[in-house]
Amino acid sequence: MKNLRTQLLVSNVLLVVMLVGAMAGAVASFFHLGLSIDRILKNNYASVVAAQRMKDALAKLNIASALCIAGEYQEGILQSSGAVSSFLSASNIEAHDITEPGEQACSDALVQGFPAYQRNYEEIITQPPLLSTSQRLVLYKSVMQPQYLGLVAAANKVLIINQRAILRANQQAKQEAARASYISVGVTLVSLACGIVLVWWTVVHALRPLKTLARYAADIGTGHFNQQVVLHRTDEIGTLAVAFNNMAASLQAARKFEQDRLRIAETMSDAALENLYDPVIVTDSNERLVHLNPAAEGLFGNSNSLKGASVAAVLGNSPITAAISDAISSKCVAPSEDDDRYFVSAAGDSQRIYRIRVTPMFNSGREVLGAVAVLEDITHLRQLDNLKSEFIGVASHELRTPVTSLMLSVQILMEGAVGELSPAQLEVVQAQWEDVQRLERMTRDLLDITRLEAGTSPPRYELLSLNRVASEAAARLRARAQAQGITLTSSPAIEDFDFQADGEQITRVLVNVLDNAVRHTPAGGRVELTTSGDAETVTFTISDTGEGIPAAFVDRIFQKFAQVPGTTSGGSGLGLSIAQTIIHTHGGDIKVKSAPGVGTVFTIRVPRYNSKEV
Repeated sequence: MKNLRTQLLVSNVLLVVMLVGAMAGAVASFFHLGLSIDRILKNNYASVVAAQRMKDALAKLNIASALCIAGEYQEGILQSSGAVSSFLSASNIEAHDITEPGEQACSDALVQGFPAYQRNYEEIITQPPLLSTSQRLVLYKSVMQPQYLGLVAAANKVLIINQRAILRANQQAKQEAARASYISVGVTLVSLACGIVLVWWTVVHALRPLKTLARYAADIGTGHFNQQVVLHRTDEIGTLAVAFNNMAASLQAARKFEQDRLRIAETMSDAALENLYDPVIVTDSNERLVHLNPAAEGLFGNSNSLKGASVAAVLGNSPITAAISDAISSKCVAPSEDDDRYFVSAAGDSQRIYRIRVTPMFNSGREVLGAVAVLEDITHLRQLDNLKSEFIGVASHELRTPVTSLMLSVQILMEGAVGELSPAQLEVVQAQWEDVQRLERMTRDLLDITRLEAGTSPPRYELLSLNRVASEAAARLRARAQAQGITLTSSPAIEDFDFQADGEQITRVLVNVLDNAVRHTPAGGRVELTTSGDAETVTFTISDTGEGIPAAFVDRIFQKFAQVPGTTSGGSGLGLSIAQTIIHTHGGDIKVKSAPGVGTVFTIRVPRYNSKEV
C-alpha cells in the first residue's frame, strides 16, 4: 500500500509546487484587476440597481392605479404591495451615491417629483373612493401619466449614466486583464508541460488498473450486476476492487428483491382493477387507451383490440372524452358533479347512467403519465331523484287548492265577513295569514323548480337592455331595503348592452339574489348591483356587507331547501336553487364568494346571444 501512496504523494507535491508558482504570479496580476472591479461595484452598480428598482416600483404603482380604477381594488393593492417603500429606499440610495456628471439633477428630479405622484396614487386607491370613476380616470390620464413618464425618464437617465460609466470602467479592466493574462499564460504553459509529464507517468505506472474498474462500473450502470473484478494487488486499488465486487453482489440481491416486490404489487393492482364493479378506463398522456377492465369492456369492447386507439376514436364526442382531455391538460381531477360529466349507456330498452370521475396520473417529477376514468353507476340515484321530483310536483300541485282555500278563509275572517273578531282572535288569524302566505310561496316555488327541471317552462327569449333589467330588479327591493335601514344601489354599466333572454326569468333571478342580500344584511349595511358586458356575455354582480356564508356551506347554498345555520331565516331555501336552474337553462353560470362578517358577492353571467330567434 505504501508504494502507490508514496507515488501519488510525490506527484501531487510537485504539482502543487508548480501550481503555487503559477498562482502567485496570477494572483498578483489579478489583485489589481479585483480592485478595479470593486471600484465599479462601489461607484456605479448600486446606482444601476437603485434606478431599476425605482422603475419597477413606478410600473407596479401605475398598474395598481389602473386596476383600482377598473374596480379591482384587492388585485391593485396586492400588485402595489411594497412599491412605495421600495421606490423611497432606492431613491435614498441613489441620492447618496452620486458619482457621475449629470446624475445629481436626475436624482433631484426623482426625489422632488415622487411625492406628488404618490399623493395622486393614494387618492385613486382610497377605499371607499373619494372620486367617481370618471374623475379618477381623468386624474390618471391627465396628471399621473405625465408624472409617471417624467419619473421613469429620470430613472432611465440615471441608469444610462451609470451603465456608461460601468462600460468605461469595464474597458479599462479588460485592458488590465489582458496584461495579467499574458503573464499568467507564460507561467501556466511551463507548469502545464511539467504537469503533463507527471500525470502521464502517474497514469501509466500507478493508475492503469482504474480503467478496468471504470469499464466494469459502466457495465453495472447498464444493469449487469454479475461483474467481478480480478486484480492481484494488495495496495489501495486492490482494496477498491474487493469493495467493488461486494457492491455488485449487493446490487444484484437488491434488484432481485425489488423485482419480486414489484411483481407482487403489480399482480395485486391488476387483480383489484379487474374485479372492480365500476367500469375503469386507463389512458396515456396522449389520450390513447391503455387498458379497460372487464366492466368497461362490456360497454366499449375488448381491451386488447382497442389498446393504443385514441379515446376520441373509440368514444367519439362523449363526456368521457372531454373529461379525460380536461384532466390531462389541466393536471387536476376533473369535476364529477358538472351536468356534462355524466355518461348514458343504452342497451335495448334499458339505459344506465354513469357519473364520470377522472384522475390524472403523475410520475415522481409531476409529469402527466395518463389518466384513470372511473364510471360510477348512479342509475338508481337518478331514478330516486326523478321519483322525488315527481312526488314534489304532484304534492305541490295538490296543495295549491287547499292552500288557496285556506288563504280565502283567513282573508274572510280578517275582513270580518263572518263577524267581528276580538283583538286576541285577530292576532291569531293574522299569524295564520302569514303562515298560509309562506306555505303558498313555498308551494309556488316547488312547482316552479319542478317545471324548470322537467323542461316544461323553457325560456321565452326576447331582446333586453342590460341596465334596464338591473334597474327594474333593484327598484322592486329598494323600498324594503330602505325600511330596514339598508342602502340598495344599482350601478349601470358605462356602455349598455342588449342581450337575448327571458326577461321575467332573469328578473326573478336578480330579485331572488337581491332579496337574499337584503335579508342577510343588518341595518346600516349596503347592497350593490353592478353590470358589465362584452361581445359574448353580460354580467350582473350583487355584493353586500351582510353576515356572509361560512366556507363549509358556500358550495351547498344552491341545493334545494339549503339553510345556513345561524343566519337570518325567512326563506324557503328554494330561491337560489331556482336561480341557478334558470341561469343554467340560459347557458350561463352563477358563482358566489363569501366570508363570515365580510359579506357576499354573487356573479351571474349570461350569454348575450342565443341560437333561438327573437
